[in-house]
Amino acid sequence: MRALPLRFVSRSYRFLRRRLAYLPAIFRRPYSRVYYGSERADWVVYWVGHYITHYVRQIAGVDCQITYTYDGILHQVVHFGSRYAYLARGFQDVHPSNRVVFTWFHGSDADPSPHNQQMIQMLPECVPHVEKIVTASSIAKARLMGWGVPEAKIALIPLGVNLRRFQPATPAQRRSWRERFGSPELAICIGSFQKDGVGWGQGLEPKLVKGPDIFLETVQRLAGCYPVFVLLTGPARGYVKHGLEALGVPYRHEYLQNYEEIVPYYHCLDLYLVTSRDDGGPKAVVECMTTGVPIVSTLVGMAADLIQSGDNGYVVEVEDVDGLVDAAAHLIEHPDQRQRCVENALTTVQRYDWSQIALQYYERVYKPLLA
Repeated sequence: MRALPLRFVSRSYRFLRRRLAYLPAIFRRPYSRVYYGSERADWVVYWVGHYITHYVRQIAGVDCQITYTYDGILHQVVHFGSRYAYLARGFQDVHPSNRVVFTWFHGSDADPSPHNQQMIQMLPECVPHVEKIVTASSIAKARLMGWGVPEAKIALIPLGVNLRRFQPATPAQRRSWRERFGSPELAICIGSFQKDGVGWGQGLEPKLVKGPDIFLETVQRLAGCYPVFVLLTGPARGYVKHGLEALGVPYRHEYLQNYEEIVPYYHCLDLYLVTSRDDGGPKAVVECMTTGVPIVSTLVGMAADLIQSGDNGYVVEVEDVDGLVDAAAHLIEHPDQRQRCVENALTTVQRYDWSQIALQYYERVYKPLLA
């Protein structure tokens, strides 16, 4: 008797394993649970899911949990935490008995990357199969509607922030952390904490949608007028690091193992720059506001919704390096205006605690889908 080919045995095993995974789900009460599909990386999607699931369980008493796989899930609410998770994988993997939600943080026709264009092209095919598409900004909502997504299927819910962990520094804390991270006392410490390189390695290839080239040009011009020190966190920052070295601008980069350890890095800053061409948040907008850091941003994502230019921060048009430099210089040279922006931002951000944002997820997205 001839042995079965190894490839056939492997495929059969995977087929049976996946089918058997559904057996426990048959005995679960239908539409009583929420599964939030996350990446394993310690980054935005995971932490959004962490806070949503925690507070939905706490506030509503719903069985709400993070998952990394969709095998065995039947007749439940499945929320994919990013467009990539759903369109690239979950569209095929999730069982059709589930009620599906996914998040679309950013993406535009102006971004020529093949991956982005593929996501946009897949939207019409996937829309009939989803209950809601969540997005964090008015800009992204308008784009989704322009691509044919019905407004009734879109939930505009911003990113939140942990107001108990992210708080302003005392003067003593600020001095201590600046000394520890090597920021000279008289330098203008500029922060950039977002992933802006391709992939999860060194990030030597720039992710241009995040504007790392614009960041470098802005820093170069500011460094010609002021003593500048740049503080970086996050993965894939190689392009920016090499650029700063070429410019002769001192910097420090840390890739944190636990994202919530980022608070002291905010406490070092005099200024934070968002130079993206497109963005869903970024989360730095609300994190700067609650840690007392003045922010200058391009007109993207939540920055466009939250920042009133000149009142609680500054926003300028995308790719406007002159505007970024002028706004940053104004904050550097006018301490009274800087303090006014900080105080007003602290007032603005009080509505964005994760407990309040998670309640919006429950009331507007999950509750209507749960039995």
